[in-house]
Amino acid sequence: MSSLRAARFPANQGPMAAIALLCSDRLLCRKLEDLLREELSRRSATVVGVAEDATAVTRLIESNEVDIVLADSLPIDQLIRWTSQYRKPAFVVLTDDANDEGFNLLRAGAQAILPRSSGVREILATIEAVSCGLSVIPRAVVQSRLSARAPETNIQNGDGACVTLTPRELEVLSCMADGASNKAIARRLGISFHTVKFHVTAILSKLDADTRTEAVTKAAQLGLVML
Repeated sequence: MSSLRAARFPANQGPMAAIALLCSDRLLCRKLEDLLREELSRRSATVVGVAEDATAVTRLIESNEVDIVLADSLPIDQLIRWTSQYRKPAFVVLTDDANDEGFNLLRAGAQAILPRSSGVREILATIEAVSCGLSVIPRAVVQSRLSARAPETNIQNGDGACVTLTPRELEVLSCMADGASNKAIARRLGISFHTVKFHVTAILSKLDADTRTEAVTKAAQLGLVML
């Protein structure tokens, strides 16, 4: 990452942007902090704090009026809670699966997604874009989504509300109906365990279910799976 320090974009002349880092990997977090502090000190932005868990980030948001949270992975349910509770900050999330997981993060309120392999140049450019009110999605992810032919499935639940499930969510739901664990689903579909957790959380939310069993039962009633 250090070879990519020379990000080139104009310094923001407006108020200084406050940025918080969320990262459970201490080594990666320290590396990101050092690189970003060095670069952001030349611009109208600063790292106001580094956190290893959601509680610490919440304290930073409430005490520093954080503008942007840069998170190395972020549970979708936590993101939903933050975006529903606070008008800001904007959330930039580094993820292992910028395609499936990334779009779930965007639906949950993230303003930008980046692969975890991104260098500091890409991260700085994303922070600059987000500070200007823009969203950032990797080009490869956009191209992949545009080329996907399988449509989303729209059905109505018992209350008459529309429920929309993506093709991947339907695959995960089918595996859940078979009684497969998250690890087993990850192996079967060739995706990461973390991505499966994102999909399961999204499925439970969309079907208004508290448990996997309840979600599968409702899905069967709606004709989405067979038991």
